This record gives sequence, C-alpha cells and structure tokens, in this order.
Amino acid sequence: MVNNKISQNEISCKTCLADCCKEVAVSINTPKTKKDWDEIKWLVLHKNVQVYKDFENDWLVEFFTPCEKLSKTNKCTIYKKRPLICKEHQSKNCIKTGPQDYYKILFKTINDVEKYLQQKNKKK
Repeated sequence: MVNNKISQNEISCKTCLADCCKEVAVSINTPKTKKDWDEIKWLVLHKNVQVYKDFENDWLVEFFTPCEKLSKTNKCTIYKKRPLICKEHQSKNCIKTGPQDYYKILFKTINDVEKYLQQKNKKK
C-alpha cells in the first residue's frame, strides 16, 4: 500500500486520494485459537486482502477493491446520492491519511502471520 500521508490541515475533497473508497474493512473476532490463526492465514493468501489490529484493539480484514462509483480522478460520481457512511466520513479524521499508521499489527502475507506467531510463542 502506498503511504499517502498528508498533513491533517491539508486534507480536503480536492486533495483526497480516496483511499477509503478503494477498500472495505470488516471487523473480525480477536484471534485466540489455532483455528482463528489458520483463518487469518487463509485470508491473507487471497490477493488484495490483509488483516490488521488497529489502535482501538479491533481486528479487521481489509479487502482492496475500489468503489464502482469512483472516477479515475478519485471523485465520487454519485456524490449527491452517496450512501450515508460516505456522507458521514470526514476527510480530516481519515485514518488512511492521518499522521500515523492506522494499524498496530499488520498481516499482508502468510509469512507475516507465521513470523508473528513464532515471536509470540517465544515470549511465552
């Protein structure tokens, strides 16, 4: 993923790269069992999918897939009729363009998951 960090004072609809319109993140249960971790491995084996733990300690699976109503210039083609979730999103509070990473832990590949689990098991 490209790091598009912009000063919070500079973010506006004109400067937005529409990162939030190019992905869908869905909450998942905190992984606790071997089966849970196996599911995370399975998820990240798919193209354009990653799993992360955010700074609120929520676990999410993220699918990188653009909104079909997003133009090539990163503008919404149904702006006046866009869904409420889009209307309520404030670019100045966007975690994708904020001053820090939006995740505490990030898994992009099965190797990321296995490495994390090895480190976790060493600490026990």
